[in-house]
Amino acid sequence: MRTSKFSFSILRGNSQYCYLTEWCMCSLLGVVLIFFWLPASPAQTTESGNIVGTVVDRKLEKPLVSHPVTLTIHKAEDTETEQALTDEAGNYRFEGLPLDPTVHYTISTVYEDTDYSEADVVLSTWAPNITIDFNIGAFTDDKSQVQIKAHTFIVGPPPEDHASDGAVTIVEAVGVENRSDLPFQIEHGAQTVGLYLTLPKGVEGFLSPAFTMDLASNEIFLKTPLPPGESLLDYTYIFHVERDGLNLSRHLDFDTTQFMFFIPDGIGLVPNAKFFGAPRREQIHNNIYLIYQSAPDQVFEAGTTIDLALNVNMGGTGGAVPRQSSNLGQLILIAVAAALAGGFFVAALFKLRAANNNTESDIDDTSTPPDAGWLRKLNPDDLEHARVARLEFITHLDDKYERQQISERVYKRLRREQTERLTTLLEEEKRGNNA
Repeated sequence: MRTSKFSFSILRGNSQYCYLTEWCMCSLLGVVLIFFWLPASPAQTTESGNIVGTVVDRKLEKPLVSHPVTLTIHKAEDTETEQALTDEAGNYRFEGLPLDPTVHYTISTVYEDTDYSEADVVLSTWAPNITIDFNIGAFTDDKSQVQIKAHTFIVGPPPEDHASDGAVTIVEAVGVENRSDLPFQIEHGAQTVGLYLTLPKGVEGFLSPAFTMDLASNEIFLKTPLPPGESLLDYTYIFHVERDGLNLSRHLDFDTTQFMFFIPDGIGLVPNAKFFGAPRREQIHNNIYLIYQSAPDQVFEAGTTIDLALNVNMGGTGGAVPRQSSNLGQLILIAVAAALAGGFFVAALFKLRAANNNTESDIDDTSTPPDAGWLRKLNPDDLEHARVARLEFITHLDDKYERQQISERVYKRLRREQTERLTTLLEEEKRGNNA
């Protein structure tokens, strides 16, 4: 299971760009100069960092002494492992690790036949020292400690091989916070789960890296405990537009503070519930989306049924889904970004304008680095625009992390993703200059 902590600052529209003040632009200039002086392989550095932490038995409230902790190093297709033993205070330490965004780490330990792990840890010059603590053996089942902070829906075209029968792809990203100091797990029915959510009837082709689905009850289950803090979970499925629209309404199992819909322009679907208000328009990966967002001060209580029906707009296309250029991976990325930040700075992540008079669709080429396919379609001015947007977003991330407005886990994840994409972009610029 991959989970990510995240921040939920709610900022709206293109006013995001105004959030970077004059001092931030000075910092940006410094970052730009650093990138200009990077060596030929800008993703790597000779500096090193550390991963440290403490292993505590929460049942006995005492540290585990001489307990093994494993570090798994993932680099390209290769993996290596190192092991450390905790000291008398339960502390472990891995030192001298390279600050390389192409390398990620997994920290794990086993206690009483239960696996505990933290995956996708990335060290960089911005976060060279990471602390990962393990609280072993104790859980909470207090539902009041769990809240859905952001629930995002992306409506997209069905798979290419699916029949044209009104089917659409639905991507949902759920940002959930466990406010307890202990992992959350609860008895639900005949099983113990870390989280359970109810989906509408009629779901097909359910896919998720974290959840399993019970078709009889239309419920999905997180099999592993929900860790303390903020986590991000996503899943996809196929649903059908009926004559009256697309009804995604469901019973709420936990309190929820934010709902968002990303609906392609021209699809002819509009949320029925009045709490969404008027949409805003954003261009994301050559597609125009209408973004509906519930009021940030409204809480939807557990135990109620939420109206998530989308009505057919008779002035639109009657629910027909246009064949867009966005693939499933892009839809998931949009949903994840929106849930990570409640809609904040989605444009900075995705709204990188295409080359003038270029009508080609994005190419899904898994053999090329991130961004490489669409970067080749941009002219030099657009590459410069994309580079500045990446740097602005990285600078904004650094600012939020320094102010402790964003969790360490989501900071590491977004920093790694943006650094990798910036590296690819700089290489494309260098390739163009040498042509």
